[in-house]
Amino acid sequence: MGRVVFDAATHVYQFEGRDIPSVTTRIAAAGLLGAGAQFYTAASAARGTRVHLACAEYDHGREAVLPDTESGYLDSYTFWCKMMRPTWSHIEQPQYSSTHDTAGTADRVGTMNGQPLIVDLKTGSPASWHGLQLAMYDLLYDDVPPQQRRRLALYLRKDGRLAQSVEYLDPADYTLALALMKRMDTDGDHLPRAERHVDPRPETQPGTLQPNDGPDQPV
Repeated sequence: MGRVVFDAATHVYQFEGRDIPSVTTRIAAAGLLGAGAQFYTAASAARGTRVHLACAEYDHGREAVLPDTESGYLDSYTFWCKMMRPTWSHIEQPQYSSTHDTAGTADRVGTMNGQPLIVDLKTGSPASWHGLQLAMYDLLYDDVPPQQRRRLALYLRKDGRLAQSVEYLDPADYTLALALMKRMDTDGDHLPRAERHVDPRPETQPGTLQPNDGPDQPV
């Protein structure tokens, strides 16, 4: 079997020469990104990319450098890692599921306290579609049955305080994910477009969740 290729400049995944719909493409085509999508800017996208790259460098044991105005996000992530001690099997690794004809890049896949785990790093604030996004990432992997992994969004804090992890538990996320992860029609008319709210459960950690200065560009 071939290898999925991701072009970071165009945000396009290809498998065996064919463009593959991504997790974010599926969510956006269904109109589920919500009002927050209008606030995505080139600046917030670039910031999110820099922070993600720095966190990946840290996890690979290499020196990670960020501008002073953004270094708190990295501190927030490293603080969480040192406290929670996860073990990562996949770090920013593009994945393609032939079953669902969908590609995507989960930020982290691994284990924590012996439990399988999938994590997405955020420099913005919680959004209703984050649980769906994590469910779709989970379905890209077949080494663990669906819904066995814990799904955490890790909201990094600009001031360097401990990142706030939010666990998404709603099993309906998987029902919607499976409905979206079908071969995309040319016009996408078959995709559901109803807005929905997901109730996350914050992990028990010090501090309260504070909004940051704008959302990430989704990948």
